[in-house]
Amino acid sequence: MFVLIFQAQMTETPENKIVHLVSFNVPYPPDYGGVMDVFYKIAALKRKGVGVILHCFSYGRPRSRTLEKECLRVYYYKRELNLFYLVRHDPFIVLSRNNMELLSNLKADNHPIIFEGLHTTHFLGHPSLANRMTMVRTHNIEHLYYSNLAHTEKNPFRKLFFLSEAHKLERYEKQLSKASLLLTISPGDTDYFRSKYGKALFVGPFHPAEECRSLNGKGDYILLHGDFSTPENNAAALSLIKEVAPQWKYRTVIAGKRPSEEIRKAAAGLRHVKVIPNPSIAQMSELIMNAHICLLNATQPSGMKLKLINALCSGRHVITSAPVVNGTRLESLCNIAAGTDDWIKLADHLMKEDFTSEMKAKRNLLLCEVADNNVNVTKILESINRHNGLS
Repeated sequence: MFVLIFQAQMTETPENKIVHLVSFNVPYPPDYGGVMDVFYKIAALKRKGVGVILHCFSYGRPRSRTLEKECLRVYYYKRELNLFYLVRHDPFIVLSRNNMELLSNLKADNHPIIFEGLHTTHFLGHPSLANRMTMVRTHNIEHLYYSNLAHTEKNPFRKLFFLSEAHKLERYEKQLSKASLLLTISPGDTDYFRSKYGKALFVGPFHPAEECRSLNGKGDYILLHGDFSTPENNAAALSLIKEVAPQWKYRTVIAGKRPSEEIRKAAAGLRHVKVIPNPSIAQMSELIMNAHICLLNATQPSGMKLKLINALCSGRHVITSAPVVNGTRLESLCNIAAGTDDWIKLADHLMKEDFTSEMKAKRNLLLCEVADNNVNVTKILESINRHNGLS
């Protein structure tokens, strides 16, 4: 299926202020990390007077009138989930987004192109795009991310798929050398990609909060939130529910997308623990804002976790495992737990401690350097201007 939506303001946008953005999925609603970065990047570009021609692969998410209002044009392409791609040399996540209509639409003008993630780079370096500025937004180091998914996955077929993709993605990553610029999402990822390809620019994550809006004082519960449909998040949540939460009596809320039956059963055995499945964006925002502590757990560092940014921008105290903050420059804003005893001791301490204006001011200073939407979109536009000889 291929759908095109035209927007009336197309003729009102100067030709030198238009970009193509190729998204791996329909980036609305912005209810998980990857699409959140895409959607709020589009919004930031629009505020700067830049028109976005959005190309997105549709699978499991419908077309969006909100996107059609935010963008000059929106193209939807069907993602081809052809099982034959599983035995091909290139990664499945790339081959399934190979669509000749996309190439035809990108060739229609000379505007810069932002490819969102390695997933969308099938046409990166194509001869038809040889004279174009092409940027790739790297959301993480994909082969390491897929290796970790394989490590935490229990289903043998899915585990095999993740392992296969990890090997293919590691080989395929050299395709990034064909980009004009890599827009890396964390300082740690910037070091990695710059050492390999030499043209990486740190552009922190885009997100809904324009500043730290954390409330002073105290909340009365502990929150563990995330997209539990991924094996890593499911395993990380289970470890806290089984090993940490039984050791305290604080009201604890588990909130996020598609919590597994394992999570539900583990929580059901604890009277002080409540699961809120699939909260709306507004409900999740309220849960983060009203919590006294946000718990963030991960076993492997990976890009920049948007749930960390949301917790720091909207929540009070944050306790994390080290992989959540490694390579982010945000370590000093979090309380880092190295093991079960640390999670418990930190929670006991922080539940007695107010969140203060001084803590909020410290967050604002550091978040401005790492995750300020205006700062980050300006970096992208300055790079485009330099490429075009305008600065």
